[in-house]
Amino acid sequence: MIRSALAMATLSLLAGCANLQGQPQDQGPDLAQMLSNQTDTLTAALEQQCQGYADHTQAVAALTEQVAQLQQRVDTLNTRPQPPKVECPRVDPTSPIGDKMVLGEVERVFVQETGMAFDARVDTGAESSSIDAQNITLFERDGKQWVRFEVPNRDNAESQPKTVEARVIRTAQIKKGVVDDTQERPVILARLKLGDYVAETELNLNDRSHLDYPLLLGRKFFKDIAVVDVSRTHLQGSAKTKGNQ
Repeated sequence: MIRSALAMATLSLLAGCANLQGQPQDQGPDLAQMLSNQTDTLTAALEQQCQGYADHTQAVAALTEQVAQLQQRVDTLNTRPQPPKVECPRVDPTSPIGDKMVLGEVERVFVQETGMAFDARVDTGAESSSIDAQNITLFERDGKQWVRFEVPNRDNAESQPKTVEARVIRTAQIKKGVVDDTQERPVILARLKLGDYVAETELNLNDRSHLDYPLLLGRKFFKDIAVVDVSRTHLQGSAKTKGNQ
């Protein structure tokens, strides 16, 4: 910018000299005044440009200082020691939580009335339990309502279904799907063994041949005595038939 200003000043002076040669000598004072005015104007413009350059240089220096300070803060943050990672203690899934045991999504359950053990789905969304029952027949015995049904052995497809007779304690109204359609199911009282836990619970009888598990455990069976870890299965081992008759 300074070179441009000097070049403009030189051109102006040369132009003034050329005009001086073409004019009469008696115009000397006017020409001198004109050259003086042009010189003052160019000098002022040059000083303004120099001041602008100085201001620009100062602004660049200030920005450079700010960038350096920010970089120093970034370096400080990067070198700050990170807090140590806290490892959560690993809980043995088979150990009780307080006085509760942990159940997997699928557990092996022995049903005393059938003399067989089944893989049961543990369902926290179901209130009551259900067992796969085929050829359900209601009949009366000693003035009480009883039921006869067959339980397939899915562990041995070649074996004959087990025929079971039990007294009906009530009839459950089970809602099917989202429509207002209910199904009546006879309910019996059965003795179940899950791990070391043995208890009687209600079982409603239903054809579960189209489902993956012949036995469904609802909340009534494990309420207040267990929690469920749906990411695991068979946390309580296999229920043995020996000694459970």
